[in-house]
Amino acid sequence: MIILGLDVATTTGFAWYDTDAKSLSAIKTGLIKAEGDNAEQKAASLAQQLVRMFRDPVTREPSLPDFVVIEQPMRNVKTFTKRRQDFGGEVEEQTINPNALQLEGLVCAVVAIVAAYRLPWETIPAATWRKAFLGMGRSPGMNRAGWKKAAVDRCRALRIDVRNSDAAEAVGIAFAGAGLQAFKMMERGRAA
Repeated sequence: MIILGLDVATTTGFAWYDTDAKSLSAIKTGLIKAEGDNAEQKAASLAQQLVRMFRDPVTREPSLPDFVVIEQPMRNVKTFTKRRQDFGGEVEEQTINPNALQLEGLVCAVVAIVAAYRLPWETIPAATWRKAFLGMGRSPGMNRAGWKKAAVDRCRALRIDVRNSDAAEAVGIAFAGAGLQAFKMMERGRAA
């Protein structure tokens, strides 16, 4: 069965994982770059490129995965204090990371396309796929760059061709997808 793992962002990593392949090195990876001047245009761009990816380049017929796994965006938006200078001196203000809001929109665009094709899908928290793929889901002192490096290193050790950390994380997401209850139930249903 074919699992499509997606690490959704403005540069979305994807990984096509054939669970019947004899080697993990058979996983195919790539990137989709969302284009546009705002979050809505980027979501539309990502959706259109996903639709193109679901078509065989030669026959133009649908070439669909059996199951799609998407890294779950953070469910809470954190505020932080930002300092800036204005005419009266330094000012503190509460703000949020606008990328957190944009990410939710990108994930929703992906889910809408996947659902339109009636493909089974699931989201997976970062800690869950990291535990399955890297052997650790949370690690004190591990920052974002450390997690990305660990994913790339793991892919290289498995001889999986990845261009960057976005593709490497998509591999981890696809790999962990094979362990999800929804995928296992689907697999059992097809075997029966």
